[in-house]
Amino acid sequence: MGLFSPPTAAAGIPYTKWYNVHERYSLRDFTQEGVILLFLTLIIAIHIYGTRTNRRKAKAWVTAHAPVLQKEFAAVGFKRPVAGEEPSLEGLLKEDSPQKFSTYATGRQNVAFVDVTITLIKRYSPIAMIAESGLSLFFDSFPSPEERVDAILYPFDGKEALTVPSHLPGAAELRKDNKSSYDGFVWAVVNKDNMKQLRDDRYDVSITSTKDSPKLPIWATVMSESAEVTDLLLTPELVKAIEEAGDAFEYLIVTDQPIEKPTK
Repeated sequence: MGLFSPPTAAAGIPYTKWYNVHERYSLRDFTQEGVILLFLTLIIAIHIYGTRTNRRKAKAWVTAHAPVLQKEFAAVGFKRPVAGEEPSLEGLLKEDSPQKFSTYATGRQNVAFVDVTITLIKRYSPIAMIAESGLSLFFDSFPSPEERVDAILYPFDGKEALTVPSHLPGAAELRKDNKSSYDGFVWAVVNKDNMKQLRDDRYDVSITSTKDSPKLPIWATVMSESAEVTDLLLTPELVKAIEEAGDAFEYLIVTDQPIEKPTK
């Protein structure tokens, strides 16, 4: 008898020289692994679909509004403009997260810059969407998932010389006496469905008085400190834009006050 002996057959399966997995296991033995793999594949597919859909929606918004932005501002997006080059869509959009995108514009008289943020629902995470929707039904502090565009424009208000570095091209023009300035005020056009929430969330709007205007649709109202400001700012072009926006319009606010109430 030698030192080593060949293994004997077990459970009716004859010994073979090579290790044959199919003789020892069947697909039924991998059911748990198969379920896990299927679940992971589903999660990855949903994530890819959701992120691509959000990118497509954000690009569609920028494509539709880029001509207006490029007409009103000298530089739009995050790509440095080249003299003599035709405006393009390249570099207009930045993806901050799978649900948040942003763009930027500058180069307009009396305007420092404008920030635009596009917030979309979490299509890449259905579980998070369902959880947020459920919590919003029971708690006011949890807003329901929605898609929105926030555009914030910052005027110079005559302080260009203090903001723009002197070595930049065109900085000398900013030090002339034809700069625009105005007395601060708070004025807003608001969808009435959002009026109560705005008063609770924003200090600047809470100090205004509300008055309907015959120029506006019945679902919108003016929140202002002065009737004269309303007569000046509520132009036919603005009224038309609000009417065309319809339920998608939430508010337009012109303010010189902080959003949070000052503590001192």
